[in-house]
Amino acid sequence: MLTDVYPWQQGIWASLNRLLNAERLPHAMLFAAPAGTGKRRLADAFAARMLCQTPSLDAACGQCRGCQLLAAGTHPDYYVLSPETDGDKVSKVIKIDQARAVVSFASQTAQMQGYRVIIIDPADALNTSSANAMLKTLEEPGQRCVFLLLTDQPTALLATIRSRCQLLPLSLPDEEDALAWLRPQLSVPAMAETLLGLARGAPLAALALSESPWFVQRQPILDALLAVGSGAEQPLTAAQQFTKVNPIEQITAWQSLLDDAVQQGLAPELPVRHSDLPSLQKLAEINAQCLLETLWQAVEARRLLDDTNVAAATILDNLWLHWARATRQGGHHVR
Repeated sequence: MLTDVYPWQQGIWASLNRLLNAERLPHAMLFAAPAGTGKRRLADAFAARMLCQTPSLDAACGQCRGCQLLAAGTHPDYYVLSPETDGDKVSKVIKIDQARAVVSFASQTAQMQGYRVIIIDPADALNTSSANAMLKTLEEPGQRCVFLLLTDQPTALLATIRSRCQLLPLSLPDEEDALAWLRPQLSVPAMAETLLGLARGAPLAALALSESPWFVQRQPILDALLAVGSGAEQPLTAAQQFTKVNPIEQITAWQSLLDDAVQQGLAPELPVRHSDLPSLQKLAEINAQCLLETLWQAVEARRLLDDTNVAAATILDNLWLHWARATRQGGHHVR
């Protein structure tokens, strides 16, 4: 039967449903998974399954009153606790007043005569004060009240929180499974391997990356780096090609390329399944010290963009000039 979870989550989805159908759910579960693997989708789907009034054995019906209220964002027995937002700014922590509101919610009786579900996303945003305010409720939340805590940094979670939850470690999907899902989502399916590699195996992060401006610039900047490194193009001429590209996106592309080239140069035996691998291997032929020095310069350029009033064009011109000098002096020309 169809569910809203991703293909690589079917195993844990079946396990969760078995616990639910047997009425053996832990009162608090910690979904620990790398970013970009869909743990929020899994939590949302399971919340829908718990709150559905006419579910099948493994899915919410999508039609009952409970499902309709959840879809409208007005279900009275569903609560999401996340850091507050103020315009474009998102708080780094979940505040104690927010935690107290959850404690109050958990103490109430279910209005729809079923489960009450509280999602905390991300759980590592709970600071000491907000965590302490919730400890007793997490330990004894009341009948048919279930907490679903999400994190991609389980070691950053306070030990007092971890100890009160059933840990559900969710690993990255197998590469072939991830690629099978990712390819149909892309306008250029051939880029799936490169994107998945850059996203460190996380399929949703790879999909988001496909629309990122810096990824769009990755190949043009790689070509320009090789041209400047070989002496075929002047550094400031190369810089002019990217004047309309956001400076931060440019530097992100530099960092990604240099990091990959260093890894490929130092450990060429490791598998790298990038569609730009032939060009990347040429970049990796430059000695590691030159690549690492330029990577450090790119990190410094990023800091200057954030912390100084130096013109972005000047910062980027200097980065290209450094690359030209480094490849001519110590790195040798790219062939």
